Amino acid sequence: MGKLNFNPAGPEINIHAIPFKDKAREAARQKRLAAELAAGGKNAKQIKAEQRAAERIRKQKERREAEIAKGRNPNKKRGKQARIFDEWDELAKEERLYKKLRTNKISQKEYDRLMYGDGSKGDNDEDDALSSDDDSRSD
Repeated sequence: MGKLNFNPAGPEINIHAIPFKDKAREAARQKRLAAELAAGGKNAKQIKAEQRAAERIRKQKERREAEIAKGRNPNKKRGKQARIFDEWDELAKEERLYKKLRTNKISQKEYDRLMYGDGSKGDNDEDDALSSDDDSRSD
């Protein structure tokens, strides 16, 4: 028997979203998946983490395609200082959201949506609106 060339699905593919062709098996799979997520535990956390990773990678690809459509070069290297500033901005955003969560200004669900992008709206628009609201309240 020869070698099989099998490449497992990467994190950009949400394997839990792939349906069965057989309707009965798909219904059973959906029921089993819902039961695992409702029960919580290790499998539910792993499933949710895989789904978040797939969503994050999908959004990165969409941003890249949008940059190409605008005529920008996403492969262009940015300066070290610009990358450092971006990292600090991202950290500041995470800090603001965590502080809001800790002071019960937002729910855990809202925090997860804003941090991991589980919502249907664009995250950047909402984050900017929240940060401007946060700045006015901080005094």
